[in-house]
Amino acid sequence: MEASWRQVAGGRGRARGRATAAPSGNGIHLRGAGGGREKGSVGAVPFGASPGGVATSAASGSRHSPAGSQALQTPAASGENGSQLMSQKKFEEIKKANQAAARKLVEEHFSSSSEEEGDEDFEGKQGKIVANTFITYTTQTDGDTRELERTKQYVNEAFQAGAMTCLICIASVKRNQAVWSCSGCFCIFHMPCIQKWAKDSEFLVSSVTDDDFGKRDYPWPCPKCRFEYKRSETPSRYYCYCGKVEDPPLDPWLVPHSCGQVCEREFKPSCGHKCLLLCHPGPCPPCPKMVTTTCYCKKAKPIPRRCSAKEWSCQLPCGRKLLCGQHKCENPCHAGSCQPCPRVSRQKCVCGKKVAERSCASPLWHCDQICGKTLPCGNHTCEQVCHVGACGECPRSGRRFCPCQKSRFSLPCTEDVPTCGDSCDKVLECGIHRCSQRCHRGPCETCRQEVEKHCRCGKHTKRMPCHKPYLCETKCVKMRDCQKHQCRRKVCVLTLETSDLKTVLNFSILDPQ
Repeated sequence: MEASWRQVAGGRGRARGRATAAPSGNGIHLRGAGGGREKGSVGAVPFGASPGGVATSAASGSRHSPAGSQALQTPAASGENGSQLMSQKKFEEIKKANQAAARKLVEEHFSSSSEEEGDEDFEGKQGKIVANTFITYTTQTDGDTRELERTKQYVNEAFQAGAMTCLICIASVKRNQAVWSCSGCFCIFHMPCIQKWAKDSEFLVSSVTDDDFGKRDYPWPCPKCRFEYKRSETPSRYYCYCGKVEDPPLDPWLVPHSCGQVCEREFKPSCGHKCLLLCHPGPCPPCPKMVTTTCYCKKAKPIPRRCSAKEWSCQLPCGRKLLCGQHKCENPCHAGSCQPCPRVSRQKCVCGKKVAERSCASPLWHCDQICGKTLPCGNHTCEQVCHVGACGECPRSGRRFCPCQKSRFSLPCTEDVPTCGDSCDKVLECGIHRCSQRCHRGPCETCRQEVEKHCRCGKHTKRMPCHKPYLCETKCVKMRDCQKHQCRRKVCVLTLETSDLKTVLNFSILDPQ
């Protein structure tokens, strides 16, 4: 029997030799001469043993393997075990990483809106949820769901994987994520995405103005429909669609992101009733309530109709009197105001002095006559041209100013206001000087102050009255188109200003020579 410290190598394949082992207790199995690999465990090196596994005590009297095989093979076995340890360590690290990735994938799969797609009864379950959402509405409409098609589309998209996409980050909206819904287009966004969008939009608007960013309430638009919201309307909490429950819990038997309660939002346009559906995405359907209403022209008897379609026409002639006051509306019963009268009739002007054939659609017209009605004072008549309404008070009654507008007098309308005796001091037509006469009636005289004036061509100056234009006698010496004769016209162009027409006429004064 072999000694306890001598081991025979046994690996894969046929062994062609034997390998010696370290003394008992080393626990290292070495490669045999045949190249086989022995399975074993690495134990602790006992006290007194060398790192190669060979005992160093000379007094032990132990037998050594022949030809020094122990000294040659022990370092190789130690290096191989080290590489095995490193490989094992790398394997464990990769294994842990794969397990973590698989665990994350499973969590994402079961948290997404498509977690029931693999179930055989997913469609049946979805149908029950949709039916429960609309059951209160359908009971009012006797099962008629034609008005629910648009809302049903939003509800079905909430169940489908990838149907709802955040237009800001272009990622799917999952049922376990906080969302926000636009009240204009009902598009759904991730809560962090819409908060960042609102903040960035406000900053961009403020960056192009000089105002302080924190002091102005800059609006921010919806990314899809551009409906504007105030800064105070920036979402900060996650609510269900109807806005009743904050952070609605995830319930597989409810529409995602809904609370399961009755919506109760006001219908648009407002009719006094509230939505009967359970908390739902998208717009509320038309009001299904039954009300008793009459037609537009109020001639027919009231009949019960849906509140959303309560306005109706009896198709009988309208019969309401038109604005002309002479004819009635002949159109079928209709909504809103009647159309203008298409007929022609004799219409009086607003002052009643003239009559003319005119369209009934424009009954009010003005003639060119002076009104002439007696004013409340009883002494004067209205001097306005044909007008609408009362003539007003006599313009000569009450406190009146003198002609220069410096003094005020209280006199009867039959007496003229006297002059005050002060200087007129009104600006003359020249626009430079003022009238030096005493307070007077009528227009001021022409300006007679002497000033130094330039001629039109700017070549000469002359001292003369302010109201007179200065035209020099200089003649043009340029050659005409014939290249034989000079122009010989006066350079300055006379400008005539008329106080009545306020028109400036320019014309050239030809030389008779």
